Amino acid sequence: MPWLALPFGDANIRSLAKHFDVQGIPCLVILGPDGRTVTAKGRSLINLYQENAFPFTESKVELLESQVDEEARDLPRKKLHGGHRHELNLVSQENGGGAFICCNCEEQGVGWAYQCLDCGYELHPKCVRVVEDHAVPEVASNG
Repeated sequence: MPWLALPFGDANIRSLAKHFDVQGIPCLVILGPDGRTVTAKGRSLINLYQENAFPFTESKVELLESQVDEEARDLPRKKLHGGHRHELNLVSQENGGGAFICCNCEEQGVGWAYQCLDCGYELHPKCVRVVEDHAVPEVASNG
């Protein structure tokens, strides 16, 4: 690891785990140059955004999330994926989505996903292989 880390079995681990409220391992807490906690969600941010998460501040995360939302704006709301038998619905954290592991590339995702409401199958929008090269037609709702 290119960052400071405690070796396994270090005597300080127990007190630091309590101080930072570590719920499980691995855990990555990002500290600023002043020693204050920038985020306790370092592992998740690295998984989701790689080096783009730097400097791990709330404003940076908000910017990344807004970019993801902007990219999803023009996506079809429903798709048929070549590797799955059910219709997939575009979901976000606000309407039933959340953090997920993509069933195609097996990488973590958050924000927008195509999700099967029948069985929970989830994909990054970039991983969908559209059947017949078109999206499922939108169904008008009465509400």
